Amino acid sequence: MTAVALSSLGKPLPQAEVSRMGYAARKWWARILGVAVIIAFAVSVPWFPYSGAKVLGSEQHFKVVAQQFSFTLPPSVPSKTPIVFDVTATDVNHGFGIYDPAGKLVAQVQAMPDYVNHLRVDFTTPGKYVVRCLEYCGVAHAQMQSSFEVQ
Repeated sequence: MTAVALSSLGKPLPQAEVSRMGYAARKWWARILGVAVIIAFAVSVPWFPYSGAKVLGSEQHFKVVAQQFSFTLPPSVPSKTPIVFDVTATDVNHGFGIYDPAGKLVAQVQAMPDYVNHLRVDFTTPGKYVVRCLEYCGVAHAQMQSSFEVQ
């Protein structure tokens, strides 16, 4: 609109002319913005993380079932092997949070009835990992935990 105002210095223009000039300026700004967005997208594509993703056929799947107030999961999983936990629930929503031997949260996903979430984890440190429910699921929620060994 500044360009429209500057182009009419010293002489008042009819409203129809001002509107026409304003819409013409708006079209140019939209084109410039569109080109800028396309350029920004094209320049940033090489840094997207998706190209680095690899399809691994050697991953091992382990079924995990959450129910009030326990987890059914394998007693041990191998280290330095891609692991996929296939997580579901039998009753209500639960959180499936994996904590390393130092107590740091490594990964988490929701466990939901009638749906399987796939959680991919690469364990590099052997030891006892603790699984805790991260979604309030009832009166004994605070005691809902289990563990497994990474060997």
